[in-house]
Amino acid sequence: MFMGRRPTSEAFRAGFTLHDYVEMSFPERVMEVMDPHLIQQLEADGRDHILESIISVLRIGVMCSSQSPRDRMEMGDAVNQLHSIRNLLLRLDQ
Repeated sequence: MFMGRRPTSEAFRAGFTLHDYVEMSFPERVMEVMDPHLIQQLEADGRDHILESIISVLRIGVMCSSQSPRDRMEMGDAVNQLHSIRNLLLRLDQ
């Protein structure tokens, strides 16, 4: 959704996954792997603050989809962080 790629894309073969693609981009290059059309639209609309929120959501997604269940973020923590991001966005949009 945020990357402009499907997990079944030809780019994700031979053991390389969407998770790997996003994880390798953090933190310096995450904007390079995001869907450029999404970035353009948000910037054109003056909604740059949403980009930071998307990056936070991507970080949570990477942490929740680690190969090893032991390395994954607890679901309660993920929900709390996602609620915080939502609440921040709602306050900024008012």
